Amino acid sequence: MMLSLEEGKIAVRFARDVIDSYVSNKELKKIDFNKKFDEKSGAFVTILTYPDHDLRGCIGIPEPIYELKQAIEEAARSATRDPRFPPLSKDELGRVIVEVTILTPPKIIKVDNPKEYLSEIKIGRDG
Repeated sequence: MMLSLEEGKIAVRFARDVIDSYVSNKELKKIDFNKKFDEKSGAFVTILTYPDHDLRGCIGIPEPIYELKQAIEEAARSATRDPRFPPLSKDELGRVIVEVTILTPPKIIKVDNPKEYLSEIKIGRDG
C-alpha cells in the first residue's frame, strides 16, 4: 500500500497523537481518515530521541490483520513500552521524533540455492 504525502502526514500525526494521549493519560482526539486507512495493512511505529536520533522504541504489526488506522494505533501505544527501554515519560514527549512505516503483505521468496537470496532481496525495498 502506498500513501500519498498528505496521507503519510496524517499517519504520523495520528501516531504522535496516540503516543501523546497514551503517555499523558488523555483521551485520543478523533481524526477523519480516508478509506485507505480502512484497508488492512501492517505498520511499525518508531520513536527516536531528538536531536540525537537514538532509538527510543520501535514496535509493529507485521501482518495485515488490522485496518491501517488500528495497526498504527496499536504499534504507537506499544512503542511507548518497548521492552528494550524504560517506558516513555510525559517529560520526553517534546523531545521525540515519530516515524511510521507501512508494510506491504509479506511474500515468500523461492530460491533453489540460499545464495540466490542475495540477488532476490533488495535493500530499501524488501523488509
